[in-house]
Amino acid sequence: MAVFEAMDVLWLALVKLANRFPGTNEHRRMLVLVDTISIEQTRFILQLSVVNDLLDLKPPLETILSDPHERLEADAAKKACDTLRQCRDADPRAALLALGELLKRIRNKRAHGFKTRSGPRDGEILAAARSILAALCSAALDSAKGRDA
Repeated sequence: MAVFEAMDVLWLALVKLANRFPGTNEHRRMLVLVDTISIEQTRFILQLSVVNDLLDLKPPLETILSDPHERLEADAAKKACDTLRQCRDADPRAALLALGELLKRIRNKRAHGFKTRSGPRDGEILAAARSILAALCSAALDSAKGRDA
């Protein structure tokens, strides 16, 4: 499956897993889901090289318009990147939530047509996001198995 399509499938899988948890909206259910992921799995995800790929993009996320209708939120993306860098070791949950914010931004850009199959930068961003989403889905499934047992 191409990276472009895999983003949708993995995002949907993560949302479906989150929908098994209590919460008044998708965001709150995602927060509960993140809280069920073990700290060891959280640290593992945060240390994936693809996380660094997103953090080390030149120019950074949310700084290049790919369409005249796109809205950039450079300050919010920078804040999430800074939190991720600063909290990786000291507060892994906060770092994972910041990573989740970045993934949601990437997913939304992809879903609204601002990421394409052909753009080399888009491919780099989507490939990193896909790998992180796959790791998150795996960790969420592991925590769900433990919860259902």
